[in-house]
Amino acid sequence: MSTTTAVVDTAVGPFEVLTRPGSTEPVLAVHGVSSNDRLWSWVLDAAPEVHLVAPDLAGRGGTPARPGSSSVAAHAQQLVALLDALGLDRVHLLGMSLGGFVVTELAARHPDRVRTVTLVDGGLPLPVGEQGPPSAEALAPRLRAQYATDRVWPDAATYLEHYRGTVASLTRADDPRMRTLVAHDLVPVDGGVAVRRDLDTVVADAVSVFCSPAPAEALAAVRAPIRLVHAPWSTGAGSPPMYPAAHVAQLVGATPSIVSAELVDDVDHAAIVMTDHGAAACAAALRANLATG
Repeated sequence: MSTTTAVVDTAVGPFEVLTRPGSTEPVLAVHGVSSNDRLWSWVLDAAPEVHLVAPDLAGRGGTPARPGSSSVAAHAQQLVALLDALGLDRVHLLGMSLGGFVVTELAARHPDRVRTVTLVDGGLPLPVGEQGPPSAEALAPRLRAQYATDRVWPDAATYLEHYRGTVASLTRADDPRMRTLVAHDLVPVDGGVAVRRDLDTVVADAVSVFCSPAPAEALAAVRAPIRLVHAPWSTGAGSPPMYPAAHVAQLVGATPSIVSAELVDDVDHAAIVMTDHGAAACAAALRANLATG
């Protein structure tokens, strides 16, 4: 069946939600820190039977930013309001990168709403050195520069070239799903197009992942089965991974709720979901959860 998009009013404000009906129990899919709901286009193709519900998180795509400071925990609470508005009692959770942290938090805080959790290169606490996690004061300025949205691009094609060069180099430039993803990030402005993303929200979300013990606490509290797929590289072939294999093995050994962790060959953080090869691995883990949840 085809996808639809709609604005859903909730107790915490509106969400733009992409939905693709299917024959499975519903799956709530949550995208990464600087992405949007079109991230799941590849998984939709890889798993045509899945009933997928994919919102734009607050401050991205068609969902406006919320008042106050944002965080992983705030997004988790907002998504519970979305489930209420949609009349969804219990769902399977699928999260990529920041979305992985959000769904882990949701599963920890609201176990009665969750059947299973599928994590895509995210959701597990990140490794830290002997000095511990960075301070928010030190990290926030770097994040603001990294995610800045004040530049005007002459057209979507130019922005796509920049996006692939900095974020998703292992994706195909001629993939129409890449154009769809990027188009949902952009709005017309004088002189071209600009990224529609709330910078304060994005920075606060990243700080809540990198500078807090909350991800480790949330993971330890999850009782639903968790399946992880993770990448050997971060940005481009040969780059250091987000999750080193030894770190994953340590977490798997210490976390009974993690029932599987698969390292997907030849992908980086973006390509693990934004290529057919990576999406097939995501779909396989999701199907395994759907079969047992």
